[in-house]
Amino acid sequence: MFMQTDKAFAAASPVDLDILLSSTARGRAGLVAGTRVEAASGWRPVESLMRGDAVYTLDGGLRQIIDVQREDMTPTQSLLVPGGALDNCAEMVLMPGQHVMLEADIAEEAFGSPLVLLPALALEGYRGITRQQGQERVEIVTLGFDDEEIVYGNTGALLHCPATGQMQAQSTTSKFFTVLGMEQARALMGIMSHGNPFAQAA
Repeated sequence: MFMQTDKAFAAASPVDLDILLSSTARGRAGLVAGTRVEAASGWRPVESLMRGDAVYTLDGGLRQIIDVQREDMTPTQSLLVPGGALDNCAEMVLMPGQHVMLEADIAEEAFGSPLVLLPALALEGYRGITRQQGQERVEIVTLGFDDEEIVYGNTGALLHCPATGQMQAQSTTSKFFTVLGMEQARALMGIMSHGNPFAQAA
């Protein structure tokens, strides 16, 4: 039996090396130019949106964009998402730290909700999603709202956008949805990709 002593190690949180070593992945969110978002005026490239424009959100309502932040950068890595992988109608590129919403019965069993937010980096290998290295310079657009919102990207991908007060945050938090860390997210994606190994034994 293990006993607590003054020499025992304190509990520690697991460290994910992908996030630790990659400045691009660490906290890097925002939508890559060319991603089409459903606005009141129709599907528009995210880089064409401005403050005051209204876009459709997951709850079915139109929400006004309060702030738009733009950054030109050369990402050290990104995720190439084939058409259909996330119910997106066309190929798209995601930043590693951009949080994506997925719905899965196994998520409800594990986390108490079928809807979870996870970093795009955890999607590598799922339905043909691949990590790209050394991409060309791109514009990253972050949409800010009065409160956090989920917007539609390329028809069906569900992409998290922050409240204006969270636009500079180094990590994604949510008042409404379960946010998975990298270890939890990769475990979930492994089950979704290959099935639950315990299902037949249950």
